[in-house]
Amino acid sequence: MRLGITEHRVRLGAEEYRVLRTAGLRRARCYDAGRWVEVWVDRAAAAELAAAWLLAARSPRSLVHLPLRGRGERPRIGRPLPEPHQARDLLLVHHSRQFPTSRWKEVRGRLGHGSPRTVEFRAADFPSGADRAGPESLHAGFHDRLRLTIAAGTLVLTGSALAFADVAADFLDLADTGPAEHRRRQGNGGHACVELRPSSGLLDRSMPAMHVEYCPDWEPVPATAGPATAGPATA
Repeated sequence: MRLGITEHRVRLGAEEYRVLRTAGLRRARCYDAGRWVEVWVDRAAAAELAAAWLLAARSPRSLVHLPLRGRGERPRIGRPLPEPHQARDLLLVHHSRQFPTSRWKEVRGRLGHGSPRTVEFRAADFPSGADRAGPESLHAGFHDRLRLTIAAGTLVLTGSALAFADVAADFLDLADTGPAEHRRRQGNGGHACVELRPSSGLLDRSMPAMHVEYCPDWEPVPATAGPATAGPATA
């Protein structure tokens, strides 16, 4: 599995930040609905999402940026978005980086074009079975559990390699099983998805539940449509 990225180096004072920005995820959208984070992906984007989260697990000194706002397509989900909602990007940060999220807006503003790169992962690189994290293997602090802050229209998720890799495996499973599961559930109005809940042990109390839904049907966003938001933006 291949993931196209651009690599950026940004210096702020004495600190240099390495940002890995995904170049794919064409059919992917993310909305912050307060109590829930809603994400829609097609099969290719689900696989790329999995690769991006595994990249975050493997690159603890880097910031992995998934620009999901302002996409040219939107999913046909057959139901209205929850209100209020706010379109968001995602930023994945290993806790050891100790990145001050207040700096993200300035870092993002200095990214430039970057250098194109391709990263590759095999299915065997993702944790499975006994290798998967369970609540008993996670520390009580946020070093393992995913912690959420918001900066400059971006959901900043901070956690450990263990947590990022475990979630990556869920997204890879959605890419593999989503189409068949969608067809099976379509008749009764169901859908194929991955839900990350506090009960999993992977989420800090600061993190709302995350619902990632496989959606095969997409359409262009009308030219007259503004940003898909409702309610005030959070910077």
